[in-house]
Amino acid sequence: MEHVAVTITIGPYSPETEEILVAELAGIGYEGFLSEDHSITAYIPAASFRESHLRIILDTYGVTKYSRKYIPEKNWNADLELRFNPVILEAGKGCSIRTTGNGSMVPVWPPVAYRLVIKPELSFGTGHHPTTFMMLESLLHMEQQGLIKNRKVLDLGTGTGILAILASKMGAAVPVHALDNDRHCVHSCRDNARRNRIAHKVNVLHGDASFIQSGRYGLIMANIHRNILISEMDTFARGLEPGGGDLLLSGFFTTDVQALLDAGQKNGLTLKEQKENEGWSLLHLARS
Repeated sequence: MEHVAVTITIGPYSPETEEILVAELAGIGYEGFLSEDHSITAYIPAASFRESHLRIILDTYGVTKYSRKYIPEKNWNADLELRFNPVILEAGKGCSIRTTGNGSMVPVWPPVAYRLVIKPELSFGTGHHPTTFMMLESLLHMEQQGLIKNRKVLDLGTGTGILAILASKMGAAVPVHALDNDRHCVHSCRDNARRNRIAHKVNVLHGDASFIQSGRYGLIMANIHRNILISEMDTFARGLEPGGGDLLLSGFFTTDVQALLDAGQKNGLTLKEQKENEGWSLLHLARS
């Protein structure tokens, strides 16, 4: 399938403008984004590209500089695998992440408790992005505190399934629920669960936050857009077990933290931990 790559220069640059543009473009069919040097490159299938739709969004936010080019058909998944460098986390018992084949071989793997094999297939969640890295790191720390084993866990916006897979390998109650509203991600998560030999322990579903049942989960994870996190905060709070259910949130900039804390407080959630990595943040909240 041919794609169109649209490179947009954001001036004056702000992380908030970039985040808004990515969300708006995703809403009209753009499937991948590359952020670099105060610009973003967005990819869309050539058959779906409409310059008039693009200009409406850019004009709305005062963006005037952009360029486009056609990209011939290529095997995007194979290209992603070739550029997939191994990820190693030393927190807790440790975790390593690699892709399939020879694309991420290292001479000697460190002695870690959890070794994940993740095939990206254009789905989000490989451990490279700061938000995913922080989520994985928090899971490793929570395991050390006895907050994973035998607890009911839900991962909203699962993408590749990397968080759900790690939680399952840590001994979370069977099944771990992995949700995504993108059917491509649902298939990707199922494939990765099979690849890591825990398909029978992860229930992958096509759905959104409306699936969350009241008082069911010891841990809910969501690494998604800040607007969804804020609008669904009451759903997250109701879905946690009373008296100590944990909520791990990421996918937002540090400048968004206060808005999320305010939403959490309104719904009876208290802050246990906050992390920051390259301008992105993670919040660990708990139901009191």
